[in-house]
Amino acid sequence: MSSGYSPFNFSERFVKQKGSGYHVILGIFILIIGIGISLVFDNKLIMYGSLALGISIIISAFLMIIKQYERAIILRLGKFQRQVGAGVQTRLPFADNILVVDVREKVSEFKAERMLTKDNVPVTIDAILRYKIIEERAKDAILNVENFNQMIQQVSQTTLRNNIGSSLFQDVLSKREEINQHVKTIIASEAGNWGIEVTGVEIRQVIIPQELESAMSMQAQAEREKSARVTYGDSEVLVAKKFEEASKVYADNPVAYALRQSNMLYESIKVQGNTIVMVPSESLNAMGFGNLATTIAYLESTKKAVAKQKSKAEDAKQKDAIS
Repeated sequence: MSSGYSPFNFSERFVKQKGSGYHVILGIFILIIGIGISLVFDNKLIMYGSLALGISIIISAFLMIIKQYERAIILRLGKFQRQVGAGVQTRLPFADNILVVDVREKVSEFKAERMLTKDNVPVTIDAILRYKIIEERAKDAILNVENFNQMIQQVSQTTLRNNIGSSLFQDVLSKREEINQHVKTIIASEAGNWGIEVTGVEIRQVIIPQELESAMSMQAQAEREKSARVTYGDSEVLVAKKFEEASKVYADNPVAYALRQSNMLYESIKVQGNTIVMVPSESLNAMGFGNLATTIAYLESTKKAVAKQKSKAEDAKQKDAIS
């Protein structure tokens, strides 16, 4: 929890106004003092001014201003009278007690610390709760529960603990949305009795012990290595099948097989350059190069072809450099 942040810092945020009877007393006092002074000094201006000020203060005692994001309930002589909305509202001094509540959406964070999942894995869950008072039922949030903010906090923590305790650790990690929805449903059913609407529950963080985190990392690495080996084995099977298909083609066409071997020999000399390449005599006989003279002639022609190709490549590079 971040420093300086206090969950439910809006707890018990009720603006209690007990009828503002002191406004009436103050207004009467100003009228008496003003009239007395005006009589002593025979000054009508003081009398008119005190009358205007005193009457204004007395009238203000019968009025109250409710902000747009607030709702108020009026208790007359301790009994619920009515609920009023934003704007200028009337009241009876000395008789009415005004309770004002904020109906804006609120956000609170709560934790389920060091608890065990169904498979005995210790975890700490950090979650947030979003809720607001239903405007038409503001009186329920004030009259039906002593402190709805503290109440919904306790219900949220208890519900989260019960849900995590009945879930497997892997489900807590992979099925957060389902857990969020389940916890929200349970809290909403309880908070509905208090005139509160739960708008969202979100698990922000799942904290596990360091040793368990290391073990999970090793397990994930082993799973990836296993998957890589399986993929490599599957590729070997595919390559073997392709070679099997190729062998059937070469078995019925010896000329194609000889050309393939010749091409493989050419590619080997092309890559290796001046390196001596050892070619089995059986391969030469299969390609029709059974005698030494024919073999030497083939190798020389192959080297010339390679040298010619390299020369063309160098000429192309020089042209590119000149251009």
